[in-house]
Amino acid sequence: MKRNGLVGAAVLCAALLVGLALATSGLSQDQTADQTFQFDNPDPAFAPDGGPLVCVDAAHNNYHTADGRYRPFAELLRGDGYRVEGFDSAFSPEALEICDLLVIANPLGEANAGESWAFPHPSAFTREELEATYSWVRAGGSLLLIADHAPIAGATRDLGMLLGVGMLDGYAYDPTQEPDTFRSETGSLVDHPITRGRTPDEGVDHVVTWTGQAFVAADGIAPLLVWGPGSVMRVALDENFPDMPEEEWPLIPIEGLLHAVAAGLEAGRFVVLGEAAMCTAQSTEDFNFGMSAPEAEQNGQFCLNVVRWLTGVL
Repeated sequence: MKRNGLVGAAVLCAALLVGLALATSGLSQDQTADQTFQFDNPDPAFAPDGGPLVCVDAAHNNYHTADGRYRPFAELLRGDGYRVEGFDSAFSPEALEICDLLVIANPLGEANAGESWAFPHPSAFTREELEATYSWVRAGGSLLLIADHAPIAGATRDLGMLLGVGMLDGYAYDPTQEPDTFRSETGSLVDHPITRGRTPDEGVDHVVTWTGQAFVAADGIAPLLVWGPGSVMRVALDENFPDMPEEEWPLIPIEGLLHAVAAGLEAGRFVVLGEAAMCTAQSTEDFNFGMSAPEAEQNGQFCLNVVRWLTGVL
């Protein structure tokens, strides 16, 4: 099991459960989509199969796909009338033409898709794909980029930079709470059409995440989730320097940095989420996390509101 000393006991439980080892450990084999999750949606935005087409990336070593660990997310959207399909093509102007919304969830570069998570963490995308995706959004496309902790922050960093989002390639968390909870009453969950929903019943006052990344953003990009006092980011150096004690790994304060943002880009829109479990439902032998966790009862509404905003419903 990798990362088995990371950031102390408080974060260890959450980190191990949401996949600090992702596809490289036996633990990840135990992380499966929680098929028992049901979202109560009394007022779908569209008739069944009558909504926009949501393309969920499956071409970039993605840990989360529409028919895999992100199936609960896909079913959440289908219950709102969206059409959801896996998308296994390289990003090009021609391929993206069919998509109303492109969802990219936890891609990895080839160098880190196997056993090694050592630095460097190269991009999951080619230059041509980066430019095609950016141009597609500017021309009116909608992008939901979901990018977790290292090495995924590194794999998505170039795409983030094109959008004006500067990602930090480590493990972000708040050591004062477990899991990480962002609340409107503390200002860590920020007022936005996404958090308000269409009606008061669709409003959200807290969102829960399970270890992810932190980033900065350009002016004009709206914050959704903001790291609070005491939050930190650990840079794991164990694969590059196996004998280095954990206490010597860099620990960076991230109070005030971002965990989720939303913005318009010319004719298009994008949202960046800095953690992936928040928008799916997963389980291990004895633990549920994501949308099916009891403390995350508003996560499903938040993620649905994100997609509705991206597709113009909000």
